[in-house]
This record gives sequence, C-alpha cells and structure tokens, in this order.
Amino acid sequence: MRAHSLLEQVANGAKVTNLLLPFSVSAKDRTLPFTEEMELAVIFCMAESDRKKGEGIILKKPPEELVFIAKSCYPIWLVPWGGKTLLFDGLGVSTRALHREVLPDAKTFINDIQGSAEKRQAYSAALTDRAHYFESFRREEKKTILGLITSPELVQDFQTYLTDAEEVDKSKIKEVCLSPIVDETAISSALNELSELRTALENDIQNLREAMKLISATTRQHVDILLEETRKIQAELNEKIMATKSLAMEKVRQIQEKCDARILKTSQKFEKQLQELHQERVKLEKKEERAVAQIERCEAEIQDSKARRDTARERRWKEEKEKWKREISALKKSIEDMDKQIEETESQKTIEVSNVRAEFNEQSETAMKDVRELEAVKESKIQLSQREMNSLEDSTSTLLAQLDNLTKQKRMALEELDRMGMPEQRRKLALAYVPLYLSCFQAGIQRKYVVYPPSIVGSMRAITKFKSLLGVSKKWSLFQQRSKAVTNVLNQVITLIERDPVSKRDIHDAGVHANILQTMESRERIKKGLEGLRNEEWMSSNEVQILIASLESFSP
Repeated sequence: MRAHSLLEQVANGAKVTNLLLPFSVSAKDRTLPFTEEMELAVIFCMAESDRKKGEGIILKKPPEELVFIAKSCYPIWLVPWGGKTLLFDGLGVSTRALHREVLPDAKTFINDIQGSAEKRQAYSAALTDRAHYFESFRREEKKTILGLITSPELVQDFQTYLTDAEEVDKSKIKEVCLSPIVDETAISSALNELSELRTALENDIQNLREAMKLISATTRQHVDILLEETRKIQAELNEKIMATKSLAMEKVRQIQEKCDARILKTSQKFEKQLQELHQERVKLEKKEERAVAQIERCEAEIQDSKARRDTARERRWKEEKEKWKREISALKKSIEDMDKQIEETESQKTIEVSNVRAEFNEQSETAMKDVRELEAVKESKIQLSQREMNSLEDSTSTLLAQLDNLTKQKRMALEELDRMGMPEQRRKLALAYVPLYLSCFQAGIQRKYVVYPPSIVGSMRAITKFKSLLGVSKKWSLFQQRSKAVTNVLNQVITLIERDPVSKRDIHDAGVHANILQTMESRERIKKGLEGLRNEEWMSSNEVQILIASLESFSP
C-alpha cells in the first residue's frame, strides 16, 4: 500500500480494524481448561512473589505495598506497505534509524563521460579525473522512523501470535487500552519517508548501473578501435618490412660472398704457411730421431771399447756421444720455437678470419638498418597502443569496482528495507492490542512497576510441581513467557513511565482505576482461581490460605 493510500483511508473515515490477542494460551500437552479466574490467580501469585516483604536486620527496609494489578493492552499497529505488513509501536518507544549514504550526483558523472566519449584522449582524461568521484564528497543521511519495529525475532513471533487474534469492536475491550502516541498521521508520514528512501535507493541503483554500462561500453568501443588501429599498423609495417628486408637480404648476400672469398683467401694464405711450418717441424723431429740413434750407437761402441780395454777408442766415442747430445738439445729448442711459430700463425689466422666476420656483421647490420628501424617503429607503436589500452582498462576497472561495491551496498540496503515486516500484506490498517498485566509496588515514596507478559500455560505432565509459592514465583513453570521479543516490547511501558511524567501519571491512574484487587467480585474470582490451582496440585492448601489471607488485606 502506498503512503497516500493510507492517508486517503484516514481522510475518508475508514474504520481501523481492531484485533485483540489472548493473554494466556494452553500448551499443546495441557488437556485441562485454564479459566480466567486461574489466570488472575497466577498473576496475583506472581505479584505477591515479586513484592518485597522487608529486608535487613539492622537497617530493616519497610515491606512493599501492592498498589494495584491492572490488565492493560499495548497497541501495535499493523500497517500494509510494499507487499508486506509493517509493525509500529503504538506508544512510540521503539524507533528505527535508517541510514542512507548520499552519493555525488551520478548524472554529472554520466554527462561528463558522455561528453568526452567521442575522443579517446578526452575520455581517458575524464576516467582519470573521475577515478575517485564516487569515493569523495559522500555524506550520510539518517531518517528516524518513530515506532517502527524491525526486530526479526519480534516480527516472526508476532506473526505466529496473530493467529490467535480476534477481531473485536474497541468498545467491547474490557481491559485498559493504552492510547497510541503514534497515530495514523504519524504512520503515513513514516510510510512517506520509507517510500522516499526506497525510491532514492532504487534511483541510486539505476544511476550506478547506468554509469557502469556507459563506461563499460565506451571503454570497450575505444579498446576495439585501438585493436583495429594496431592491426592496421602491424599489417602496413609488416608489408614495408618485408619489402625492405628483401632488398636488404640481397645486399647481405653480396656482402656474404665477398666475405667468404676474403675468408677463403686468408685461410689459404695461412694454411700454406702452416703447412711449411709443419713440414719444417717434421724435418727437425727426424733429425732428432737420427741423433738419438747415434747416441745409442755411441753408447754401444763405448761399451765395446771398455770390453776391449781400448781407452783411446772409448774416449773418441764418448766425445762423439756428447756431440750428438748437443745436437739433440739444439733440435729440441728448434722444435719448441717451431711450435710457437705454428701457434702464433694459427692465432693470427683466427684473428684475421674473425676480423673479416666482424666486418661482415657490421656491413650486414648496415644493410639491415632500415629493416631494424621499421621493426622498432612497429614495436613502439604496438607498445604505445597496448599501454593506452591497459590504461583505459585499468581506469575502467577501478571505477567499475567502486560502482559495483556501491551498487551492492544499495541493494543490501534495499533488501533490508524489503525484509522489514511480516511477509503477508494486510489490505487495511489494523491496531493489535497485546494484553499484559501491570503491577505497581510502593515502599514509602518509591514506586516500582512490573510487567507480566502473555504466556503459555503449562501442564503438570510437562513440568515438576513447585514446592512453595512464595519466593519462587519468578521461576514458576506454570507460566512460560510466550515470546522474549514481545516481552521486551511490553516492558517499554516501564521505559515510558520512567522518562515521561505525564504518561507515568496517566498510566498509574488508569492502573488504580482498573485494579483487579479493589472489588469484592474480582477478589472472589482470584480465590476461585487459587482453588483451581490447588485442585491441579500446583500448590498446597497452606499456600492457598496464605495467599487468601494476603488477598483479604485489600478488603475495605
């Protein structure tokens, strides 16, 4: 339901549906009936248990007086909105603060991007300039919705609780109904704020998505153009490179032929020298072999001369042997010199051939200079295009990450808004009255208020009989609170009493007026309920008598 529809209902005098929820409901395993008199008796027992009887030995505190016990109804609005039913605290104690992060104007960003989208350089500059556009100048907008209840536990428990509700005429409700502070006009105002928030979130999401689509499409378009330009540059330069390379390779071939001829001539020259040197070395080795043979012969002659005791002949062969030794030494020296000469010649050959090769390489590179320059031009242009593409894609990726994160945040906020309330939508506005018992205790000038929330009535088969009533009522297993979340809301009556003197006076006066202890009839009903509890063996006769005696103290 839209907010203005609710206002129209109010303006047209549409009747608000009144729902009354039960205070006590029997558990599934309870087979015995639980009467209103028993309900009153249990509440009286609990109040008596909560009443302080006087404490201390030296500084004894005075006992508390039970001023009143009154059955009241806490108003909770059931408001159709957005396909759900929202819950509003009629007393306005509950509030819900809704936060929305207000973004910079997305239209300004979109217009800036669109205005520079045609020229790539301008578009790239715009992306860089707006890289942190959505991270800057953000502010938070807070809306406080009076009375709005969004606790998931309470919404779920209340939805179950409503299955026991009964539609009634307000005049037929006997309990004291706490007057709603949050009225239809306040609810309509709240719904307007919720609708405005929803619309703002939806617009934010739409604008963010539009911005994401725009920069994604524009970047893709410019990247495609860059790829096509790069492809054309490659094709054009590849063609030039091939033509230039063909001419250059012919020059390299001619240079190669001249180089090979020079290498051949140089090699032949040195090969001839090396051959002559090797031949000379072989001659020297042969001479050395002959000299060794002569030394061996001399040694044989010397031995023979010794055997014949021919001293003169021995001396002559010894002199011959020494001559050949000197010859061998000279030959070894000549061979060593020859080896050095051969090594130097081979080294010179290597150097001269290498020089020819180096000259060839230099001339070849000169011949290939135009090809190398074209290849460098091609590579530099490709790198420039690649860098430009990377820059565009990086800037786009950064912005898209920001926009995507913001979109997720907005969606989460929208989903949180949609999760509020019960899933079933009511057709009309309704006011649910949740019953509670409010007791007031007084010691001197100090007053204390206690709320007893709706409960589930247990069975003796499910719990253990209590041994004593007084002092243990807070643990009494007969009554189990129906919902902790509902109890927390009802306890806000005490919060309202503590912070608002006017409400405190009104609620107290209404409690005194509706006190269930003030009339003979109501006290008799409580007595009857106590007997019913005794019959179910929830308490002993002695405990019943103590409570009845306490109850009699309220007689005029």
